[in-house]
Amino acid sequence: MGNPSSSGLQTRAMTYSPPRRGGVVRSAGVVSSAGPVGRADHPVCAVASLGASTIQASPCRARASRPPLRAGEFGAFLLLALLVLAACSKAMPEQATWAGTIELAQGNVHVPFHMVLDLRSPKPTGYFLVGDEKTPIPEITRQGESLTFGFSEYGAEMRGTWDGGQLNGTYARHRRQGDTLLKFSAAPDLGATSRSELRSSGAEFPSGKYQVYFEGEARNQSATVATFWMQEESLYGTFIAPDGDYGLLVGNVSGGKVQVNRFTGWQAIAMTLGKKDQMWSGNYYFQNDKPRGFVLFPQPNIDALPIPKQTTMKNPDAPFTFEGVSISGDTIRSSDDRFKGKPLIVDIMGTWCHNCLDSGPLLDELQKRYGNNGLQVVGISFEISDDVELAKKNLQLFKDRNGLTYTMLFCGSLDDENVNKRLRSQLNNFFAYPTTLFVGRDGKVRAINSGFKGPGTGEEYQAQIREFHELAEKLVK
Repeated sequence: MGNPSSSGLQTRAMTYSPPRRGGVVRSAGVVSSAGPVGRADHPVCAVASLGASTIQASPCRARASRPPLRAGEFGAFLLLALLVLAACSKAMPEQATWAGTIELAQGNVHVPFHMVLDLRSPKPTGYFLVGDEKTPIPEITRQGESLTFGFSEYGAEMRGTWDGGQLNGTYARHRRQGDTLLKFSAAPDLGATSRSELRSSGAEFPSGKYQVYFEGEARNQSATVATFWMQEESLYGTFIAPDGDYGLLVGNVSGGKVQVNRFTGWQAIAMTLGKKDQMWSGNYYFQNDKPRGFVLFPQPNIDALPIPKQTTMKNPDAPFTFEGVSISGDTIRSSDDRFKGKPLIVDIMGTWCHNCLDSGPLLDELQKRYGNNGLQVVGISFEISDDVELAKKNLQLFKDRNGLTYTMLFCGSLDDENVNKRLRSQLNNFFAYPTTLFVGRDGKVRAINSGFKGPGTGEEYQAQIREFHELAEKLVK
């Protein structure tokens, strides 16, 4: 969901494939409460205390009185102590799947997550898992027993230190108005012992489609649809708003209570639901923001709700104009010869925007398929910061993540002054990232799509793919 007026910018990157609704999918889990593999009650992991005349070990509490140590004996005991300490501390795995939790809502909500890390090379790699969905971690840095995950596009990072059994640290999202800090911990995933896998056992699940009413929202204002489905022992779902979906959510049902979650480095989301008086209601948690209450009304046959406002050109006869800086540092304008007489798809986006990451592979596919007919795709990006060099770096990361080949331009920051000048001066009711403009050979805008329904929406995602192909075909005729 990309909303220019939202205080919490949300983004994600994922593999370009719809979620499977069949087969075995890894369920969300929680980190085990067990400590490091070497336990305090293990004889090898006893704490050795070296003194002038006494060696003390726990838990055996064995004591051996003896004369003061000579130099050679002291060296031997020192070596023994080092070996004992080494046995108590397990090395951080070079390649593993990890299970962890991150704290939202000032520590009141715990979101489980899974990630896969490969630390064997000088440039470590990894990704977060939400069901089958993989979200690559853009930058991983290792310094000794510490790891840093960089999410430059989103202005965030995770820093953790290995304590011999798990990775503990803080997720930080940096904004001008202040930082958001979330504590996390993660340990190598030992399988069923490190998760809470709750089975259906005949329990009632909120599978199906619903209309969502957030607190303070009138019925005629609601334009958000929720969809949930069961797969194996896990519950999957998402919310679909006019400016895009919330991403794939995964969780379980226990005792009539539901919690579905999503953590990808860009998004940290939890939704808790319960049933009262035959109605499902709950709270939506995003990072440390105040929770938003909502109620679900069953709508089994609903596909989409009417969008309360449509984005249109203020002057339908005028061309849409843009100007920005490319990754190579060149200034590119819509009036350049390279665009004259060619159909265009202009994608208003940001590297921080998870729905923009979802739409990128589809737009690249359209350019490759219809490029011989002159179609060109241009992404015009509005970023968290107005730092040109940082923007160029983030655009390159964005392109590399999905192997994108179309042109991307940095058009300034998300500040209202910049957005109003470049976008709202030409568009009525601009409200979503991405907003995709389909431009004919004459420069006039033929269609505008606000938001994007990503792979987590299933059927809606497939319908949007078909719609974009149909619009592209009309442009090149």
